Amino acid sequence: MQRRHIDLINSLVHQDIIKDERIKNVMIATDRVDFTTDRAYDDTPQSIGYNVTISAPHMHAYALEMLRDKLVPGARVLDVGSGSGYLTVCMARLVQPNGKAIGMEHISQLVDLSLKNIAKNNQSLIDDGTLEIVLGDGRLGYLQGGPYDAIHVGAAASDRPIELIEQLKPGGRLVVPVGIGSQRMMTYEKSLDGREIHEQATLNVRYVPLTDKDKQWNH
Repeated sequence: MQRRHIDLINSLVHQDIIKDERIKNVMIATDRVDFTTDRAYDDTPQSIGYNVTISAPHMHAYALEMLRDKLVPGARVLDVGSGSGYLTVCMARLVQPNGKAIGMEHISQLVDLSLKNIAKNNQSLIDDGTLEIVLGDGRLGYLQGGPYDAIHVGAAASDRPIELIEQLKPGGRLVVPVGIGSQRMMTYEKSLDGREIHEQATLNVRYVPLTDKDKQWNH
């Protein structure tokens, strides 16, 4: 384990971004160098090709913290725009045992890349069925894997993502950047009776848009 990796995670703890011990331990156990070799321990987004980045570590930490009470053993979770596979691995570790984390990516080359990244030190999560990476349009969600206790989206929706909200379990939560230009990180939580959606705006953020494959390739 690289000393700089430990220092990065400890810095996020000291900044009070990581608050939960489980999240700290999972982020320490999931070494970013497996997922990007370019400045892996800088707290900045890094390109992984195909007009896609791996988010900055502090944004991964924020996402996990926003979902932490849903990322528990036995939970079913979906990571839309899973890219490098890093956050999906963190989510998979948190829902062990008996849980399932599904990463969804619409570029086949990134599906292959993420599986190679995961195989370096986390292949057991694939082998035991805890983690799966699927190819598809994340804007539509992944109905056959749901319903979900938690959904994370790594790109900005232009408006309220109805299809994803519908795939939440009662009590489930969606974390997604929303907006064109100016964006806010939003949480949408389904009531326990499944009849209401409670939404809350949190951080001001800047993410690439949640779009189709052709637009992303030609961006």
